[in-house]
Amino acid sequence: MPFTKVWLLVSYGAIVVLGWGHPFIASGFSHDHLERASPQGARYPDELRDHASPASTASQRETSTAARPRQIELADPSLAATAAKRKQLTYLVRCAMPADVELYTQQGSERFTFPGSIGLAPHWLTQAMTPSEQRWVSACLLAHVNFFGKHVRISIRATDPPVPELESSSDERKTYTIAEGGFFGNLFLPQPVAYTCLGTRMPAQAADPILQDRVCTQATGETTADHKPITRCRFVVTGRCEETNSFTVDGISYSEVIFTYLRPAQPMCR
Repeated sequence: MPFTKVWLLVSYGAIVVLGWGHPFIASGFSHDHLERASPQGARYPDELRDHASPASTASQRETSTAARPRQIELADPSLAATAAKRKQLTYLVRCAMPADVELYTQQGSERFTFPGSIGLAPHWLTQAMTPSEQRWVSACLLAHVNFFGKHVRISIRATDPPVPELESSSDERKTYTIAEGGFFGNLFLPQPVAYTCLGTRMPAQAADPILQDRVCTQATGETTADHKPITRCRFVVTGRCEETNSFTVDGISYSEVIFTYLRPAQPMCR
């Protein structure tokens, strides 16, 4: 049976900067936030086409056939005017909107669609996100990041899932067994923050080749100005995920954390 929430993910390659506090569809917010949201030098896989959503699971395709999502037009077409903006929107809409919503825009003779999926900020169509929704969507975006721009299947989970898509089945937990880490922060602030904690792994898991394709939780030896370790994706490493103080940074506690698990590239020795 296919997993319903193991996504085929793509990178932003570096920290994402958003800053959107206004409603997503309603007019009146500046599109320059989206321009800033696409990092310099970001790399994307060739498989992600401008006019198509990333690969979905069989169960998702069956669901989409049975009940077509609501089609809602972007109020500001310039939000999707370039390939970089469209790629950014793909993941933003996936994280924020539920599966029964699909945004679209017409660019000349081409129509581009952006399907919702996880639904962490479903009311963003008509009203500003709450601070908690900002942090959930930020965590989702950060969990999508792959420094190399590779497609890597991961399992996304939360300790207290706000939506069913962040729950995990027994089969999923048995298949995706390598704890990569946790992602949290707030990319919508005037000064965005992006954090990661390290997952606990057995020695054999730590040596698995899959971790060579996902490096956003791995410290580089570089630090911030206040001596906090950072990763190649420029996320601040706060500690190990099993330590509760890893989720409190500069006096702010984050409960909106998304944990990622990887499928081993090589079988475990018994």
